[in-house]
Amino acid sequence: MAANTDQQTAVEDEDFRFHADVLESILSHVPLVDLVSASLVSKSWSDAVSSSLRHHNTPRPWLVLHAQARHPPYATAVHAYDPRSGIWIKIPQPPMDYIAGLKSSHSSFVYMFSPARFSFSSDPLNLEWHHVEPPLVWRQDPIVARVGDSVVVAGGGCDFEDEPLAVEIYDLNTRSWRICDSMPGNIRDSAASSWLSIAVAAEKLIVADKVSGQTHCFDPETNSWSGPFDLLIGESGSISSYNIGCANNSLVLIALCRIKDVERVKIWRVTGGDFECEEIGEMPLEYVARLRSESSGECSINVRVGGSIMYVYNDTWDGEEVVACELVAGGGCRWWSVTNAVAREKTAERFVYTCAVVGIDELQRAMRAGNLRCDFE
Repeated sequence: MAANTDQQTAVEDEDFRFHADVLESILSHVPLVDLVSASLVSKSWSDAVSSSLRHHNTPRPWLVLHAQARHPPYATAVHAYDPRSGIWIKIPQPPMDYIAGLKSSHSSFVYMFSPARFSFSSDPLNLEWHHVEPPLVWRQDPIVARVGDSVVVAGGGCDFEDEPLAVEIYDLNTRSWRICDSMPGNIRDSAASSWLSIAVAAEKLIVADKVSGQTHCFDPETNSWSGPFDLLIGESGSISSYNIGCANNSLVLIALCRIKDVERVKIWRVTGGDFECEEIGEMPLEYVARLRSESSGECSINVRVGGSIMYVYNDTWDGEEVVACELVAGGGCRWWSVTNAVAREKTAERFVYTCAVVGIDELQRAMRAGNLRCDFE
């Protein structure tokens, strides 16, 4: 009798493992936002969701698109593209007062300036906002970035202002501003966000001139700048646009260049203190063509980077295509195109792009707080 019982238990355990494997496989095809509800069914379902995300179809960084009206009260709608599921999702935002035009400098960081207030958000879906006193020096178009527990605001001034290269830091712990060393004088003519590409790596702010590629680093701990450094790319043609980002905790360069009269987009991994660049991939020419402006025929790129994925888009028009690149483990790149249905339908608005690593934990927290209800597009 005992032998029969042991045999029955073994069969049941084996049967459970079989059904768990089938469930994990099925869940790998379910959109990430729906897995939140699935994980609440039972403990076995929660375990199956976690295992499926680890082994079958892992989450990948989302492209988040903020569509904002150009005039007050700056009504804003947010949509996100989940590459794991290949779908666009509408993400309702918490009620808030949009005090100015929304801007983004890198990754998931977005902000707004007014003479009376500085508002910013850095969580993956920009559901939590900080509203603080503005910097001491008013600027028109500074670079803004979160580095650790600091928010750095630098440059953006005009020649007739007292401090066109001023740098200030907002400390998230003390909730106060402090003034730091000014930006290097040799970037006086390009010390604005429209001329600079920035990234945050190793707790430092890295700033690259989009035209020349000349690069500087800022350390909030020591309040000091270093550089200039040249991005050493070797013989790779004439580069017309340098863009940097942080992928998998490493600095990468995504550049638009012309080789034998053909526009190309290449990716380099930047290594060492001398900023030497190792080429790791090139965008297929068919995707480069999709980034050209329909009116001018010109290709002008901007990028948002998160985790192992880079999203490349035309920063001079509201295009219907975004090109995605995933750095593949072991080397190489995987490219694909994302149809930007949001930009196609909302021509009267301007668009702000961010990129965020969004996992089921972030979605669970947002839904528990009542801040998130996702609708499929």
